[in-house]
Amino acid sequence: MVRQLRKISILLVLVIIPCQAYSFWIWSPKTQKWKNPKYAPLATPFLQYKEAERLFNDKKYKEAYVEFRKLVINYADSREAADAQYFIGRCLEEMGQPYQAFLQYQKVIESYPNSQRINEIIEREYNIGEYFLNREPKKWLGVSVYDFVDHPSIEIFKKIVDKVPYSPYAAKAQYKMGILLLKLGRYDEARDAFQKVCDNYPDSEWAAPAKYQLAIATFKASGGADYDSTAIEEATKKLDEFVKSHPDAEISPQATAQLKELRNREAKKNLEIGQFYEKQQKYKAAEVYYNIVLDRYADTDYLDKAQSALEKIKNKIK
Repeated sequence: MVRQLRKISILLVLVIIPCQAYSFWIWSPKTQKWKNPKYAPLATPFLQYKEAERLFNDKKYKEAYVEFRKLVINYADSREAADAQYFIGRCLEEMGQPYQAFLQYQKVIESYPNSQRINEIIEREYNIGEYFLNREPKKWLGVSVYDFVDHPSIEIFKKIVDKVPYSPYAAKAQYKMGILLLKLGRYDEARDAFQKVCDNYPDSEWAAPAKYQLAIATFKASGGADYDSTAIEEATKKLDEFVKSHPDAEISPQATAQLKELRNREAKKNLEIGQFYEKQQKYKAAEVYYNIVLDRYADTDYLDKAQSALEKIKNKIK
């Protein structure tokens, strides 16, 4: 009896499931394929677009997303496809998925470069980059997640610069990329980013602050090497040029303070080299470096120390 009931149950499953499964599917003589109306687009791309647009305007973003995707998948070459791809990104933004929205916006730029929405898309991409730039990074056991994966703003800003280098947002994106790299401690990359602003967008409003940040990045990239002042000299030169060429710039007081710090650091290095030679009783060499401080860095905190050191060894110089 139990065995017979089991056979009946199995038979019912085999009969009912196919009926339920195939009740949603329709055979299409035209395509010679089964299709499910639930997943099929409407008869024309225009009708499909209007249905998706209606859902979007009703703030039914999840449903609109599905309908816009149907259009892009089934009518990729239609006039409505570019706008549908754009609205896929808009739906994702409204659904709180900014990075996925960025990826969808990129598809418009790459697949539909003549879209009239390109400028708006670049603005939206830039704002997404700013969102990630200003958001506190997630941490795991006190360590930033960006110690393991690249920061999304870097990817976003780089895409803007690479894909639309003449966009009004390109110079700004390049500058912000440098700021982020500086913040992440990637000083050599930051220096390159700021240099590109100066080289590629010299007439942009971002060129002046980029020169300042370039000097800071160069200074940071020096790493405090004890007797190699090349990087510091380079930063000092760039920062000095910025202060002289932009005396009224809002950032100049900061630049002036940073320039003083850099000059103090250079003066200190030369003083320490002089002291090194003095300990080795190579007084002539020590005199050379003490005089460098006197001649080149008279405006620094190390002038008096250099004068005192010279006075101390003047009778020992041969």
